[in-house]
Amino acid sequence: MVDHYIKILLTVLLTTLLSVPIYGQTEDRLVQLDASLNLRSAFEKQKELRITHVRKQLANTKDDRSRYQLLHNMFDEYKSYCYDSAVAYALKSRVMAERIGEPELIVKSKFSTAFCLISAGLLSEARSLMDSIPVSELAQDLRSEYFERNSQLWRSMADYAHDNPFYDKYIAKANAYQDSLIAITPKNTAMWYKYSGSLQMRNHEYEKALKSFKAMLEFPDVPDHERAMATAEMAWAYIFLDNEDNAIDCFAQSAIYDNETSTREITALYHLSRLIYKRGDYERASRYVHQALNDVQFYNSRLRKVEIGDILPIIEEDRYKAVRSQRNWFMAASILFIGLLVAILYAYVAIRKKNRKLDEAREMIAGQLKLLKEVNERLTQVNSQLTEADKIKTAYIGRSFYTNAEFISKLEKAYRAIDRKITTRQYEDLRHTLKESALNAERENMYAAFDQTFLKLFPSFVERYNALFAPDDRKMPPDNESLTNEMRIFALIRLGITDSERIANFLNYSVHTVNTYKTRIKNRSTAENDQFEHLIMEI
Repeated sequence: MVDHYIKILLTVLLTTLLSVPIYGQTEDRLVQLDASLNLRSAFEKQKELRITHVRKQLANTKDDRSRYQLLHNMFDEYKSYCYDSAVAYALKSRVMAERIGEPELIVKSKFSTAFCLISAGLLSEARSLMDSIPVSELAQDLRSEYFERNSQLWRSMADYAHDNPFYDKYIAKANAYQDSLIAITPKNTAMWYKYSGSLQMRNHEYEKALKSFKAMLEFPDVPDHERAMATAEMAWAYIFLDNEDNAIDCFAQSAIYDNETSTREITALYHLSRLIYKRGDYERASRYVHQALNDVQFYNSRLRKVEIGDILPIIEEDRYKAVRSQRNWFMAASILFIGLLVAILYAYVAIRKKNRKLDEAREMIAGQLKLLKEVNERLTQVNSQLTEADKIKTAYIGRSFYTNAEFISKLEKAYRAIDRKITTRQYEDLRHTLKESALNAERENMYAAFDQTFLKLFPSFVERYNALFAPDDRKMPPDNESLTNEMRIFALIRLGITDSERIANFLNYSVHTVNTYKTRIKNRSTAENDQFEHLIMEI
């Protein structure tokens, strides 16, 4: 089951990665466009300020010719911004031109009206209006606009007809007017390159068209609105050349110019949304096409609304599908995550239980090890004591054999001497033989033998013993093989003889004397009284 969810998660990640459009360097241009769209209200405010300024001039102007020019200026401001206002000012300028009665002004106002009719899709009305203009009577500058407007009209009719035989027929007429326009335009100017590029586009000469538009854009005085149209034409050329990345870049440039000039007629943003929609960037495509729809609704041209309405449902449907797919994948990923989380929690609880048992076992083992260590230390201590006791016993047994043998030898001599003296009746000599001084001498010999044997077993006893006293209270035995009476008491204690009565019998003291010695010595010591004998045992 876990493997199944892992496969689902990997599929989600792979699908997400594949669905992200790869724009390359074009992404920077789209970022610029997004930044420009964020400043949309500022550009629109500039547009409204210009319109307000012209409107104020119009309200304060009484001269008909000046009013005509201001009305035409208002048309220029509105022609790609708001269709209804553009039509209104085109008609007002035509009325004013007819009142002035100047044919040139009347023709210019007809061109303005024709532009609005073409933008609205009223192509028959626009054709009738253009047919009413006598081209032979037009001045050079008016002829340029006449040919340009007719080229625009027949190109729109071809796009509307879409299929042959009408399409080729209308395109041929549009191209003919375009040829005438190029012929009367000074060569190697910005507008000449523009008209040449448009004609090359109609003749499917896309490489040449790109060169023409690039040459046009090199002129510094080309207005931003003209740049918007030129970069849009370049985008179409790149599409026909199967270079979609450059097409996206050019449409993005065109959309930036449209945004900064507050162009609300059908804009590059609409075409750009179609391309990035194909890349799967539904969110951005939806944002752009909705912005384009808002522009067209603001411009209020029925033809433009129909054009943009064709793609909006498709984009929104695919966007909905993408969102629904993402939601489904998110639910699958959530289920997987919850499953993994439950598995992790289960594993965590199980591991915690095992760790708790291991801790208990570890504590039990540690306790047993501690107990074994204590037992081992006790055994080591006992073993050391047994070893020490064995050494003491060995030493004193050997010494006792020698002492007893010597004592028996002396006793045998004394027995013979006494026997001789009794036999010979030498009673006075017998009394001299049995003097107490002889017994004391034997006792001293016994003490000397004890001291020698003890110091062989504990050679550092005297030094360690004196270390328990201040320098002034330390006492040294008469030689290196003997002990003082005080030392002898604690030497017996070191050998394990702690009973005061036994000590007194050995040293020929009373029990009181032994206890007095012990108390007095402990009081003189630098160690605590209750620790003194323990320190003696550590020697």
